Amino acid sequence: MLEASESASHILQQNSHNHNGLWHSKIYIAWFTADTASAAGAAFRAIAISLVGYAISGSTISAGWLGTASMMAQQASSLFGGTFVDRHDRGKLIIVNAFAGVLAWGIAAVLLATHTLTFLMLFTISMLASSINGFLGSATDAILRSIIDIQNYPRARSLNEGRDATISMLGGPAGGFLYGVNPWLPFAVSSILYAVSGVAASHMHAGTLAHTRQDTVSISNPRNSFIHDLLEGWSWSFSRKTIVIILSAASLVNFGVNGIQYTIQLHLVSAGTNATLVGFISGGISLSMLLGSTLAAKFSNGIPSGITACLAFAFICVCAIPMTFTDQYWAILIANSLMGLPFPIINAMLLGFAFAKSPARMQGRIVATLTVPAQLLSTFCSGIAGMLLPILAFKSTLLVFGMLLVVGAAIAITSPSIRRIPRPSQWSQITI
Repeated sequence: MLEASESASHILQQNSHNHNGLWHSKIYIAWFTADTASAAGAAFRAIAISLVGYAISGSTISAGWLGTASMMAQQASSLFGGTFVDRHDRGKLIIVNAFAGVLAWGIAAVLLATHTLTFLMLFTISMLASSINGFLGSATDAILRSIIDIQNYPRARSLNEGRDATISMLGGPAGGFLYGVNPWLPFAVSSILYAVSGVAASHMHAGTLAHTRQDTVSISNPRNSFIHDLLEGWSWSFSRKTIVIILSAASLVNFGVNGIQYTIQLHLVSAGTNATLVGFISGGISLSMLLGSTLAAKFSNGIPSGITACLAFAFICVCAIPMTFTDQYWAILIANSLMGLPFPIINAMLLGFAFAKSPARMQGRIVATLTVPAQLLSTFCSGIAGMLLPILAFKSTLLVFGMLLVVGAAIAITSPSIRRIPRPSQWSQITI
């Protein structure tokens, strides 16, 4: 009985350590700080880019395609970036990416402050910064598997979702407010935050990872060619039926939701809405995502992942319906905000499942193979929304994106392989 009691006590202590271990790890804290500062830098400048683009060009089409071109550059470079990340020191790549952010958005701030920024300059800066971020940005997610235990992975993803939601919730209105004070302020703050990210990332180095299991820190065999590693990542993902279905559904749902976001944003900007109120649109959906991430962190380990994700997709579709019948600001704000509630649950359960089941040495490539297809259509949302608004008007443009949202949700809901995904504690028992 004594031995059994000691064994039970050991298990309880081990589980407690696994649950709280994220915040007892200095390298995880450094990672979380670096990733948080980088995400905050992106949030502060996001609304400002659209506002500056419209202010300089006077056109929703130009402002819309500014965002689309940047996304295209980021997605194109990320196709190869995941493979590059798997072949090099991921910690150092995070530092390089942060330095690029400091430089790019610091220059933008200076040009705006001196009233010398042109649309071509803004376009060029956005394209270069997006390309670098696409090429190196997957290093942050790729290194996560190397610094935490696999059983903590769903919880870590939920924490990240909550963190991102909080940043977006504060970043949108704050970025709009800073822009109202002076257009260069959001870019200056963004540059400073990237500097913080780089300093925090400097504490992540190979020696710190020595205590972790050898299989979790391994990178691609340097004797393999770059093309071999690139094709290996895509082959792994697209040879698995469940991942292909997840990507198909996610791609259409992302396209629909992002299209709705850009349509609302560009409509409000062109109508002369106060910049802070425009920022509240992203802030509202982020607040809802923060609540969703709290629920995901609390319940994700104990409920069936597939069924829950399908219900979440259906909920998003229901929330989108009211926006096709009204253009009242507060009605749009509420309906749009509610759409964000299920996203952390979907990401923790479906994307978390895909990451957890993939090899640690391929994490950079898996980031690319999951995010690029899922976001490929969304790359064009800003430009499409900017073109459709003058032709179809606000409500009809929302309806176009809403219909594609429904199609994506239907793909997930009608898929037996998605519905059969069990709770996280049983992930190791099934094949993908």
